[in-house]
Amino acid sequence: MNSAVEYTSWPLSESITRKVVNYLNLYRLVITLLLCISHFSGLMDTGKVGGRLDLAGIVLLVYLIFAVLHLLNAKRLNVNFYRLAAFSLTTDIAFLSILVIIFGGIDGGFGILLVFTSGVAAVLLPLRMALLMASVASLAMIGTSLWNYQPLPSSAQSLIQAGLYSVTAMISVVIANQLAYWARDYRLIAEKRKATLTELEQVNELIIRRMRTGVIAVDETNMIRVMNESAWFLMGSPPVRQRSLRSLSPRLEHGLSDWKNETTADPKPVILEPSQAQVLPSFVSLPSDIGIGALIILNDNNVVARRAVELSVNSLAKLSGSIAHEIRNPLAALNHASQLLEESPQIRLAEMRLIHIIQNHAKRMNGIVENILQLSRREQSRPELVPLHSFLPEFANEFQTSQINRALDFQAAIDTEETYVLYDKSQLSQCLWKLLDNAVDHASRDKSIPRVRLALSRDEESGFCTVTIADNGPGISKAQLSKIFEPFYTTRKEGSGLGLYIARQLCEANQAELTVDSEPGEGAFFHIRLALATATKQ
Repeated sequence: MNSAVEYTSWPLSESITRKVVNYLNLYRLVITLLLCISHFSGLMDTGKVGGRLDLAGIVLLVYLIFAVLHLLNAKRLNVNFYRLAAFSLTTDIAFLSILVIIFGGIDGGFGILLVFTSGVAAVLLPLRMALLMASVASLAMIGTSLWNYQPLPSSAQSLIQAGLYSVTAMISVVIANQLAYWARDYRLIAEKRKATLTELEQVNELIIRRMRTGVIAVDETNMIRVMNESAWFLMGSPPVRQRSLRSLSPRLEHGLSDWKNETTADPKPVILEPSQAQVLPSFVSLPSDIGIGALIILNDNNVVARRAVELSVNSLAKLSGSIAHEIRNPLAALNHASQLLEESPQIRLAEMRLIHIIQNHAKRMNGIVENILQLSRREQSRPELVPLHSFLPEFANEFQTSQINRALDFQAAIDTEETYVLYDKSQLSQCLWKLLDNAVDHASRDKSIPRVRLALSRDEESGFCTVTIADNGPGISKAQLSKIFEPFYTTRKEGSGLGLYIARQLCEANQAELTVDSEPGEGAFFHIRLALATATKQ
């Protein structure tokens, strides 16, 4: 049953109605058994029943049979508990009213049963149905008292008692029904707030997971409760079973202890033992009643230093961008003039070589200008859902076509399994193009045919995938590995030193990570690590 029906005319939801009906069935069975035992054993006062004694026994037995049937019916699958509640309560009111009439009044305790049943009907049924049942019960009680009325004090007392029971039943129906509706409304509000809190919790979890800053939450005994991806890498990618802060980094635990002793002191940089990463920790106290004692925020000192460099680079990029604009127009005129000069029939072969030198250097200068202009623009990322399993093969074909005039052994190993990421498609193309150009240029140094490979791998357990660009170049020395992503650093005379720096900037703008593995003489492997996304099925 849908929520529109569930929360309109019926006071309670189907799940709660099911529970109440089950309790009501057990209550009905117990009451009918007690009534039958009391009646047939002679414990019940039958003085007013007279010749209707056998009829009372038959009604009680039939009522017992209905109680058993209602109990069994509730065990069936796909039963409509709203209808079952209405039918079973109608049965209760009908049989109890008949018993009141047969026994000649409410002295046998049937008045209490009718009032209670009316109250339960108000909780389970719409108000009109509950009032109808309470009215039938009231008519049975008052009508029987009037029928048996005699000008005696006991008859008047019985009539007043029946009236009080009837008024109590009607008022109980109104109050109980209103309370049930209030309980339903509060439940709806609680469910909406729960859904909102669940969504906020998911958003917070996603934010913490994608944060570049490491976050660790520990309890009062310094056991790790929560650790995001960045902190996991800074801590040396420990196994899941290692949850003790002391076993992972005694220095960090010592820093936490110092902070607990003096919370106003400035934190000092800490070198984490597993990864040898230098971090600047900051600590935040948390309420202990949620099982977490402190929050540790790990700021990579290298990242902080790199941010300072980026500020300088941004200032330099703005200045360089202005200069590049001024260079671009005369450079285009120079390149166009060389092309016209090349077409002249009076140019000799020796002079043609000079023209080619002019064109090659103009092309190189134009590439430098383009890199500087791109560095100065720093366009904002516009992430979209990118299907890497189809995007990368198309990109590989486009790149291979562009290299048709040069000797190149290019391979693309792309798995056909659906792999989606959130990334600016234009910036992803720029990043991959720069990395592949860099791989081709470095693999061509020793005059051999460059071999470049583009591959995609995914790790479902960690929730990430990796795009790898590999080459067979001379490799990168350990001294150079820490510098190749710095702006204007290059090992080639004709390079600008901005290609890899811009590639990393494009990755960071899209919450991706660009790393490199290389050994001298064994080529270089550039890895773009991206978080997997789920495609929305229409």
